[in-house]
Amino acid sequence: MSGTNAVETGIHDPLLYRAPLPYAGRYYPYGFPVDIATDMREVLDAAHQSFGAYAPVFDRPPLRVHVMVGPGNSGLPPAPVLRGQRNLIVWVSDQENFAVIDRRERFGYSCVTRATVSDRVFFRWHFLDALVYMLLELNYITSLHAACVAWEGAGVLLYGESGMGKSTLSYACARRGWTYISDDSSSVVWDGGRTVIGEPHRFRFRAEAPDLFPELRGRTVGRQLDSKPTIEVLAADLPIRTAAECRVEHIAFLDRHPVICAGLTRIGKEETRKRLRQDMPVFDPELDARRTEVVESIAEAPAFILRYANCEEAARLLDQIVRAGEQA
Repeated sequence: MSGTNAVETGIHDPLLYRAPLPYAGRYYPYGFPVDIATDMREVLDAAHQSFGAYAPVFDRPPLRVHVMVGPGNSGLPPAPVLRGQRNLIVWVSDQENFAVIDRRERFGYSCVTRATVSDRVFFRWHFLDALVYMLLELNYITSLHAACVAWEGAGVLLYGESGMGKSTLSYACARRGWTYISDDSSSVVWDGGRTVIGEPHRFRFRAEAPDLFPELRGRTVGRQLDSKPTIEVLAADLPIRTAAECRVEHIAFLDRHPVICAGLTRIGKEETRKRLRQDMPVFDPELDARRTEVVESIAEAPAFILRYANCEEAARLLDQIVRAGEQA
């Protein structure tokens, strides 16, 4: 036994290839199995916060994620920069905070500092959720930069760039009795037709959201993340209906301006395809082919440009869309 210990102690492992990762758990973001292993229990606490509400749905080979935590300095790094070639994607904040994904191995790992993990919002946003959702994107799903709500099972994608009001509009609809599916990103399982899966367990709002919805006052506000929302609210704490998925029956491309005449303009399939693809990052040809299939399927749904100045008038216009669909 002493000889074995001596050999193990003498291993030269500058890459930390054999670093022990004693804390492990399986989670099911969007219903897919993901195994997470780490050397710090707080990482699993963060994983539970992000993915603990999901149940297993899809029978797929599990994705694997390792998170290694070092002492580092006491400050937070800058937001990471992402780059990719072939089957590899990397993102780097600094020499102590970075991550790598290998699509072919369905594996990713990150090295971060204790200070990064201690800022739960920053860590989850950039180094845990980002790692997991990128692995899903590379292997099982295509994500659309759209919120999603449903009326009587008929889903409406609320498509728009950051700052166009997807989260606030989806919440405004939920307050009117719609079913909430997702507030920022909706995903289509490969070969899943027009069925989208969402993240119905939480909302993420910008700091000014309580000005529109007083019930959000007093919620925890985190620091700004790449101009992203800073208030996170569990859907279970709100009097709304939620669902994990729905079939897309309509698409609304959001056009919000402070002074604008509210209205709807129907657009054709070619314009719909163009708008759906315009903010999709380029991957390798195999993945691009998968994404093209998804776009072709989703573009079959009737699409509109939704012009509005405030959430309430936009929600009323969405009511008109689904009611017209019911009568058709």
